[in-house]
Amino acid sequence: MRKVSKEIAEAFIQNKNKVMSNTRICPISDWVSNGEMGVYLHDNKIAWWENNHPYKNKHGNIHLCFSMCGWGTPTTRERLNAIFSYVFKSDSVYLKQIKGEQKLFINNRRMRINKNLYYAIRSVNGNVFLDHAIEKTA
Repeated sequence: MRKVSKEIAEAFIQNKNKVMSNTRICPISDWVSNGEMGVYLHDNKIAWWENNHPYKNKHGNIHLCFSMCGWGTPTTRERLNAIFSYVFKSDSVYLKQIKGEQKLFINNRRMRINKNLYYAIRSVNGNVFLDHAIEKTA
């Protein structure tokens, strides 16, 4: 994992603004008042918290959303894998390209990912699972 990916993942967890190379963490919208942050790679939002930051969530449940924004690149996978590693505190959640297709692994279960859709990975009471994909809207 490259230094930039580690630092971006750490800043995202800490809910801090950060810009490194082609990646930035900033508020997801100017009108959002709760300070929710998103990770942007080349101005494409690739990761964000669905409801609120897990460290603010008194139950410890995680609702992490992500998208490859149409780009199944090694850099997109690396940034997301770094975030997954920090958020889920293990290597049990990761993206990998196999024969040109994007695959998400959760606890050794392999799922095909459409690089053009939005996804939410949830951790509820320690159980990690993937929600159904959501189509992007213009």
